[in-house]
Amino acid sequence: MSQFFENYNKINYNMDKNFPVTTTKSVNLFNRVKIREIVKNKLTAYYPYYIKEFERPDTISYDYYGSVNYTWLVLMANDIIDPQYQWPLFGSAMTNFIVKKYGSLEESRANIHHYEKIIRPEQIVNTEDGYKKVLEKTVIITEETYNETSINLRKAITNFEYEIIKNDLKRNIVLIDKNYANQIQKEFRTLY
Repeated sequence: MSQFFENYNKINYNMDKNFPVTTTKSVNLFNRVKIREIVKNKLTAYYPYYIKEFERPDTISYDYYGSVNYTWLVLMANDIIDPQYQWPLFGSAMTNFIVKKYGSLEESRANIHHYEKIIRPEQIVNTEDGYKKVLEKTVIITEETYNETSINLRKAITNFEYEIIKNDLKRNIVLIDKNYANQIQKEFRTLY
Protein backbone atom coordinates (compact mmCIF):
# COMPACT_ATOMS: atom_id res chain seq x y z
CA MET A 1 0.00 0.00 0.00
CA SER A 2 2.96 2.32 0.60
CA GLN A 3 3.51 2.56 -3.16
CA PHE A 4 0.03 3.96 -3.78
CA PHE A 5 1.06 7.60 -3.25
CA GLU A 6 4.62 7.22 -4.55
CA ASN A 7 4.02 9.13 -7.79
CA TYR A 8 1.73 11.82 -6.39
CA ASN A 9 2.92 15.40 -6.30
CA LYS A 10 4.16 16.67 -2.96
CA ILE A 11 3.10 20.04 -1.55
CA ASN A 12 4.21 22.11 1.40
CA TYR A 13 1.40 22.00 3.96
CA ASN A 14 1.01 23.86 7.23
CA MET A 15 0.12 20.89 9.44
CA ASP A 16 -0.15 22.64 12.80
CA LYS A 17 -1.66 25.95 11.59
CA ASN A 18 0.81 27.90 13.71
CA PHE A 19 2.47 31.19 12.87
CA PRO A 20 5.13 31.75 11.76
CA VAL A 21 4.21 29.18 9.16
CA THR A 22 6.23 25.99 9.24
CA THR A 23 5.36 23.51 6.56
CA THR A 24 5.76 19.80 6.07
CA LYS A 25 6.15 18.12 2.71
CA SER A 26 2.90 16.16 2.18
CA VAL A 27 1.24 14.15 -0.55
CA ASN A 28 -1.27 16.19 -2.51
CA LEU A 29 -4.39 14.07 -1.98
CA PHE A 30 -6.40 16.29 -4.30
CA ASN A 31 -4.57 14.85 -7.32
CA ARG A 32 -6.84 12.44 -9.09
CA VAL A 33 -6.26 10.30 -12.12
CA LYS A 34 -8.88 8.28 -13.88
CA ILE A 35 -8.29 5.47 -16.28
CA ARG A 36 -8.90 6.61 -19.83
CA GLU A 37 -12.46 6.04 -20.97
CA ILE A 38 -11.14 4.12 -23.98
CA VAL A 39 -9.70 1.48 -21.62
CA LYS A 40 -12.65 1.61 -19.22
CA ASN A 41 -15.13 0.99 -22.03
CA LYS A 42 -13.18 -1.94 -23.44
CA LEU A 43 -14.73 -4.95 -21.72
CA THR A 44 -11.78 -7.20 -22.50
CA ALA A 45 -9.51 -4.89 -20.51
CA TYR A 46 -11.19 -5.95 -17.28
CA TYR A 47 -12.25 -9.10 -15.63
CA PRO A 48 -14.55 -9.45 -12.63
CA TYR A 49 -13.04 -10.49 -9.34
CA TYR A 50 -14.68 -11.50 -6.07
CA ILE A 51 -12.59 -10.54 -3.03
CA LYS A 52 -11.98 -13.55 -0.81
CA GLU A 53 -12.04 -13.37 2.96
CA PHE A 54 -9.20 -11.23 4.38
CA GLU A 55 -7.75 -10.30 0.96
CA ARG A 56 -6.34 -6.78 0.71
CA PRO A 57 -5.53 -4.61 -2.31
CA ASP A 58 -1.81 -5.39 -1.94
CA THR A 59 -2.33 -9.16 -1.75
CA ILE A 60 -4.57 -9.10 -4.82
CA SER A 61 -1.97 -6.99 -6.63
CA TYR A 62 0.77 -9.47 -5.75
CA ASP A 63 -1.27 -12.53 -6.68
CA TYR A 64 -2.54 -11.14 -10.01
CA TYR A 65 0.17 -8.76 -11.23
CA GLY A 66 3.09 -10.46 -9.50
CA SER A 67 3.99 -7.34 -7.50
CA VAL A 68 2.54 -5.14 -4.76
CA ASN A 69 3.60 -2.17 -6.90
CA TYR A 70 0.22 -2.37 -8.67
CA THR A 71 -1.87 -1.97 -5.52
CA TRP A 72 -2.80 1.53 -6.68
CA LEU A 73 -4.12 0.04 -9.96
CA VAL A 74 -6.46 -2.32 -8.10
CA LEU A 75 -7.85 0.67 -6.19
CA MET A 76 -8.01 3.04 -9.15
CA ALA A 77 -9.76 0.53 -11.42
CA ASN A 78 -12.56 0.38 -8.86
CA ASP A 79 -12.69 4.13 -8.09
CA ILE A 80 -11.62 3.44 -4.50
CA ILE A 81 -10.27 6.61 -2.94
CA ASP A 82 -10.40 5.51 0.70
CA PRO A 83 -9.53 1.81 1.11
CA GLN A 84 -10.30 1.91 4.82
CA TYR A 85 -14.00 2.60 4.18
CA GLN A 86 -14.52 1.44 0.59
CA TRP A 87 -12.88 -1.99 0.93
CA PRO A 88 -14.93 -4.85 2.45
CA LEU A 89 -14.46 -5.64 6.12
CA PHE A 90 -13.88 -9.16 7.47
CA GLY A 91 -14.14 -10.94 10.80
CA SER A 92 -13.73 -8.82 13.90
CA ALA A 93 -13.32 -5.62 11.83
CA MET A 94 -16.87 -6.08 10.50
CA THR A 95 -18.20 -6.96 13.95
CA ASN A 96 -16.50 -3.90 15.48
CA PHE A 97 -17.92 -1.66 12.73
CA ILE A 98 -21.48 -2.87 13.41
CA VAL A 99 -21.08 -2.58 17.19
CA LYS A 100 -19.69 0.94 16.87
CA LYS A 101 -22.52 2.02 14.55
CA TYR A 102 -25.46 0.36 16.34
CA GLY A 103 -24.28 -0.16 19.93
CA SER A 104 -24.22 -3.96 19.86
CA LEU A 105 -24.79 -6.92 17.55
CA GLU A 106 -28.06 -7.65 19.35
CA GLU A 107 -29.24 -4.07 18.79
CA SER A 108 -28.37 -4.25 15.08
CA ARG A 109 -30.37 -7.47 14.74
CA ALA A 110 -33.34 -6.11 16.70
CA ASN A 111 -34.03 -3.01 14.60
CA ILE A 112 -35.38 -2.89 11.05
CA HIS A 113 -33.40 -0.93 8.46
CA HIS A 114 -36.01 -1.22 5.69
CA TYR A 115 -38.73 -3.40 4.24
CA GLU A 116 -38.74 -5.20 0.89
CA LYS A 117 -41.35 -6.73 -1.39
CA ILE A 118 -40.30 -9.79 -3.38
CA ILE A 119 -41.06 -9.15 -7.05
CA ARG A 120 -39.44 -12.38 -8.29
CA PRO A 121 -38.42 -15.19 -5.95
CA GLU A 122 -35.09 -16.95 -6.41
CA GLN A 123 -35.44 -19.94 -8.66
CA ILE A 124 -33.48 -22.61 -10.48
CA VAL A 125 -34.30 -22.87 -14.19
CA ASN A 126 -33.32 -25.54 -16.66
CA THR A 127 -31.43 -24.18 -19.69
CA GLU A 128 -29.61 -25.76 -22.65
CA ASP A 129 -26.34 -25.43 -20.68
CA GLY A 130 -27.73 -27.02 -17.52
CA TYR A 131 -29.32 -25.48 -14.48
CA LYS A 132 -29.07 -21.77 -13.80
CA LYS A 133 -29.93 -19.79 -10.69
CA VAL A 134 -32.14 -16.73 -11.23
CA LEU A 135 -31.65 -14.38 -8.30
CA GLU A 136 -34.44 -12.94 -6.22
CA LYS A 137 -35.58 -9.44 -7.17
CA THR A 138 -36.96 -7.08 -4.53
CA VAL A 139 -38.02 -3.46 -4.14
CA ILE A 140 -37.91 -1.32 -1.01
CA ILE A 141 -41.36 -0.55 0.39
CA THR A 142 -42.84 1.37 3.32
CA GLU A 143 -43.81 -0.31 6.58
CA GLU A 144 -47.46 0.25 5.69
CA THR A 145 -47.08 -1.54 2.34
CA TYR A 146 -45.11 -4.27 4.11
CA ASN A 147 -47.99 -4.89 6.51
CA GLU A 148 -50.44 -5.11 3.59
CA THR A 149 -48.25 -7.54 1.60
CA SER A 150 -48.59 -11.32 1.74
CA ILE A 151 -46.16 -12.92 4.21
CA ASN A 152 -44.41 -14.98 1.52
CA LEU A 153 -43.80 -11.87 -0.66
CA ARG A 154 -42.22 -9.58 1.93
CA LYS A 155 -39.22 -9.36 4.19
CA ALA A 156 -37.87 -7.05 6.82
CA ILE A 157 -34.15 -6.28 6.59
CA THR A 158 -32.47 -5.62 9.93
CA ASN A 159 -29.61 -3.19 10.37
CA PHE A 160 -27.28 -6.18 10.75
CA GLU A 161 -28.46 -7.77 7.46
CA TYR A 162 -28.24 -4.40 5.69
CA GLU A 163 -24.59 -3.90 6.71
CA ILE A 164 -23.69 -7.48 5.67
CA ILE A 165 -25.37 -7.03 2.26
CA LYS A 166 -23.69 -3.64 1.72
CA ASN A 167 -20.30 -5.07 2.72
CA ASP A 168 -20.70 -8.09 0.42
CA LEU A 169 -21.41 -5.82 -2.55
CA LYS A 170 -17.94 -4.29 -2.04
CA ARG A 171 -16.43 -7.71 -2.68
CA ASN A 172 -17.27 -7.52 -6.40
CA ILE A 173 -14.49 -5.60 -8.11
CA VAL A 174 -12.74 -5.58 -11.47
CA LEU A 175 -9.07 -6.08 -12.27
CA ILE A 176 -7.43 -4.54 -15.29
CA ASP A 177 -5.89 -7.10 -17.60
CA LYS A 178 -2.18 -7.63 -16.94
CA ASN A 179 -1.39 -6.61 -20.53
CA TYR A 180 -2.54 -3.04 -19.83
CA ALA A 181 -0.89 -2.63 -16.41
CA ASN A 182 2.56 -1.46 -17.59
CA GLN A 183 1.08 0.95 -20.14
CA ILE A 184 -1.21 2.50 -17.53
CA GLN A 185 1.65 2.77 -15.03
CA LYS A 186 3.83 4.59 -17.60
CA GLU A 187 1.03 7.04 -18.44
CA PHE A 188 0.33 7.56 -14.75
CA ARG A 189 3.98 8.46 -14.11
CA THR A 190 4.05 10.95 -17.01
CA LEU A 191 1.04 12.75 -15.55
CA TYR A 192 2.96 13.38 -12.35
